[in-house]
Amino acid sequence: MNKIYRHTHLKINLDNLIHNVNEIRNFLNKNTTLSAVLKADAYGHGSIEIANALYDNGVNYFLVSTLLEGIELKTYNQNFNVLIMGHTPNEYLNAIVENDLECTIFTLEQAKLLNDLSLKHNKTINIHIKIDTGFNRLGIKINSDTLSIVKEISKLKNLNVIGIFSHLALKNKESDQKQFDQLNLLISRLELENISFKYKHICDSISSVLYPEFQMSMVRIGALIYGLESEERGILNLKQVLSFHTKLSFVKKLKKGESISYGMRWVAKRNSKIGTLPFGYADGYPRNMYQRGFVTINNQKAPIVGVICMDQCMIDLTDIKNLNENDNVIIISDGTNNSMSLDEIALLSQTNKNEIVSRFTKRVPKIYIKNNKILKIKNDLL
Repeated sequence: MNKIYRHTHLKINLDNLIHNVNEIRNFLNKNTTLSAVLKADAYGHGSIEIANALYDNGVNYFLVSTLLEGIELKTYNQNFNVLIMGHTPNEYLNAIVENDLECTIFTLEQAKLLNDLSLKHNKTINIHIKIDTGFNRLGIKINSDTLSIVKEISKLKNLNVIGIFSHLALKNKESDQKQFDQLNLLISRLELENISFKYKHICDSISSVLYPEFQMSMVRIGALIYGLESEERGILNLKQVLSFHTKLSFVKKLKKGESISYGMRWVAKRNSKIGTLPFGYADGYPRNMYQRGFVTINNQKAPIVGVICMDQCMIDLTDIKNLNENDNVIIISDGTNNSMSLDEIALLSQTNKNEIVSRFTKRVPKIYIKNNKILKIKNDLL
């Protein structure tokens, strides 16, 4: 595939991706394994392409949320180590075994079912046991039965318990420390029973940086790989991997008093020059950015005017100088040259950066850049 068939597209800078991985590696403790979170199509960046780039640079522990995401990666490359962090329904456990995926387990019942399926296929399946230390989403609750449940799971012959983990709520250091201590205490008790784990993990991107002492033997890095920082901003020198681009479809003149788009909510207060752009909320751009958002042309901000449509939106070009109808339009970038940053669009649309990047739809082509050249064009519709 060497055509995008559309002006609206994402650019994925793989050089920035690898730069971020190296920055993270240099920050991690010596014996801590970097696992890459590739759920939600690698946060909208394209899971296969991101996995491939990471694999070529020495990362081969990939974490996803769903069985389908895991099958996609393993179908592409059987050598990928892929852990499904979310719940896999019992009726689909057979696919875990057939595809040699690693599975998160948090009930003895499901562990026994997976063990029976593994025995039937004459395989041993790697699992990670999830412990609930207070997030109250998934996991074995810590109580008087926890130790015995984990011990029973560990006895199952066709399951290889290689990991144990939990998830921090990230309320504050005090509560995070309490969760960390609960997991460590459980692990210590299990080790006294000669039950040990290759991978012990509780840190995501934020906690890996804020609490280096929590890194354990593995960390789960998602947002940071893509250059998306939050509370830990400024500690690492990261670069944003994704940007969103298009070109003008049409330019017209409006007289003072004319209106634009559904409901005619925007009315020209002066004679204006209006541009139509070929992107809308069906591409993943937040519809509530109407009268909040802007795009960038020739380093100049052009405000979005009128209600954003499913496939198109309009911008005010009246004050844009040296305009050429073939000019590139930056929808989202890293904030340089007057561009809309992911931080800014997340704030204006009242969500977070992870939602913004993971909501791009499959009709938006992706252009992968490496060494300042186009490495690949991906069209999910073709």
